[in-house]
Amino acid sequence: MHRVERLPGGVARLVDSVPDGDIPQCLALLTASVIDVADVHSPEIAEALTQWRERGTASERSRAHVRSVVAQHDLDAFVHQRRGDIDKQRESFRRARAFECIMITIDSESQEPRTVLRESVYEAAAAMGGTGGVVGILADFVV
Repeated sequence: MHRVERLPGGVARLVDSVPDGDIPQCLALLTASVIDVADVHSPEIAEALTQWRERGTASERSRAHVRSVVAQHDLDAFVHQRRGDIDKQRESFRRARAFECIMITIDSESQEPRTVLRESVYEAAAAMGGTGGVVGILADFVV
């Protein structure tokens, strides 16, 4: 069982219904939405996504940057949790999940596109605070 199957709202079924040829466009829309909802705009992220769209992957430098940002936000979430600041913990966790969604997408060259979509969708749902936005995006690609 893939972890996307744990999400409510028929998300796994929708992921499996996205036509193979539409997966890159779906990933692009998913990452753009995650960036907006989680407010993780940066020139480095824009550059990494441009590289992915043009070459199917981002440079090692870009991937390393995103990995370090994920780790920093995960650490921040842990520290906030230990201090009892639940609001900041959730914010850091959601930002980490947003960057992880981006990381999965830009580091997808050697993976099956459907697997990349499943992983990205799972992280996007966590970053966006639920499945509503993800379902809306996926539904646009299902015929």
